Amino acid sequence: MNRIKTVAAVGICCAMAITSLAACGSSSSGGKKTVEFMTMQSTGTPQLKALQGLGKKFEEKNPDITIKMVPGTNNNENDIKVRLAGHNPPDIWNTHGWSRDRYGNFLEPLQNRPWAKRLKPIGNEVFKTKDGKFYALPADIQVSGIMYNQTVLDAVGIDPKSIDTWDAFEQACTKLKAAGYTPLISSNKDAGPNGDIADYMLPGMYDESQLKDLSKGKFDTAVYEKYTSRVAKWAKDGWFNVDYTSASQDDISRLMAQDKAGFSFRANGSSQLIESYNPNVKLGMMPVPAEVGKPYFSTGEDTLTFGVSKTSKNKDAALKFIDFMAEPENLQKLVDVSMNDSALTGVKSALGQFEPTYNYWVNEKKTKLVPFFDRKYLPNGMYNTLAKSTDGLLTGQLTAQAAADQVKTSFNSLYGQKSS
Repeated sequence: MNRIKTVAAVGICCAMAITSLAACGSSSSGGKKTVEFMTMQSTGTPQLKALQGLGKKFEEKNPDITIKMVPGTNNNENDIKVRLAGHNPPDIWNTHGWSRDRYGNFLEPLQNRPWAKRLKPIGNEVFKTKDGKFYALPADIQVSGIMYNQTVLDAVGIDPKSIDTWDAFEQACTKLKAAGYTPLISSNKDAGPNGDIADYMLPGMYDESQLKDLSKGKFDTAVYEKYTSRVAKWAKDGWFNVDYTSASQDDISRLMAQDKAGFSFRANGSSQLIESYNPNVKLGMMPVPAEVGKPYFSTGEDTLTFGVSKTSKNKDAALKFIDFMAEPENLQKLVDVSMNDSALTGVKSALGQFEPTYNYWVNEKKTKLVPFFDRKYLPNGMYNTLAKSTDGLLTGQLTAQAAADQVKTSFNSLYGQKSS
C-alpha cells in the first residue's frame, strides 16, 4: 500500500507527462490484439534484439497477436510510474528489480503459470512473497560482487581468493597503486558506477539488529560512516581513476580492457562493454568483504524480468507471450545475453568467463547471498542519494560525516513520505 501512495505522488507531479503518454497502451482491432511491452532495453542492445526476435517468432505462431516492443529511455523508472499513476500501464513491462516490492500491487500473480515450478530456489528471497506469490517472469538472476582483472592481479601477485577482509582488499589496492595500476574504477556520468559501490558495500556494515532498526526507519549515522570513512580514505589515497569526474562508462571500461585497472564494483553484465574493447581480457568475480560477518554477494532481479499488468485489457494475450518466453528454448536466448545465471531450471547459465569463479564461490563455497541493500532496507528513491553522496566522497566535496549526514537527511525525508 505504501508503494501505491509513492507511485501516486510521483504521478501527480508528472501530470503533464501522463497526458502525452495516455495515447500509448494496448489495443484491439478487427479481432487482432496488440500487446504493448515496455522493455526498458535500449535500441541496438543485444537484450532488445533478443526480445524482438522472440516477439517476431511469437507473432508467426500467433497471427492474431502483435507484440509492440517499446525500447528503453533514460527515464525508464519514471515512465512506468507515470503510466501507473495515469491508470494506463503497458500490458507488459520490465520490472527491473522491483516486481514484488514496488509493482506487486499492479501485476498479475504468476505462481500458477505452467513454468512457475521451474523457478530456482536461489530466487525465492528475491522474487517471492512470504506466501509464495511472485509477479514476474525472470530470465536471469543477478549475483554481484567485486569484478577484477585477473591479468592485472597476477602481475602483482594478488590471489583474489585470499581477499576475505577489507584489510586484505586495501593491501591489494596499495600493491596495485605502487605498481602503477589503477586499483579502482568509477565514473559520475550516471548513478550506477558510484551508487553500486555503496549498494554493494553497505550490507557488510550492519549487524542484524542495526538492519532491523533501519527497516523501522531508524538511521544510525555512526554505522553509515563505516562505509563513508573507508571510501573517503580510498579517494584520498588516490585509488580511483584520476579522470573520475570526466570519465564515461566507456572510458573506465577501457581501463579494465587494457589491463590498467584492478577492481570494479559493478554487475557482471557491465563486462560486455569491457569485452567489446578487448575480447581477450581476463575477468573474474569475488565476494565483497564485510565489517560484520563473512564475505557475501548481493543478489536481485536484473534487467530481463517481466510482469503483466493485472488491469490489462489484453491480459490473456500478454500472459500467453510470457508463457512463450518461459519455454526453455526461448528463455535461453534471453539468458544468453544476460551474463548471469538463469532464474529457471531447464536453461543454462550464461556467465561467460565469470562461470568458473561463480561456480567456485556460489555453488562450491556456498558464499552468502544478500538482497541488494537499497531495495531491501531503504525507502524508494534512495539509490540516487547513495550515488550522489559517494560522488561527494570521491571528489572530496564531502567528508565522511557530511556524506553520512546527507544520506540520513534523504532517508528521513523519504521514509516519512513512505509512512505518510
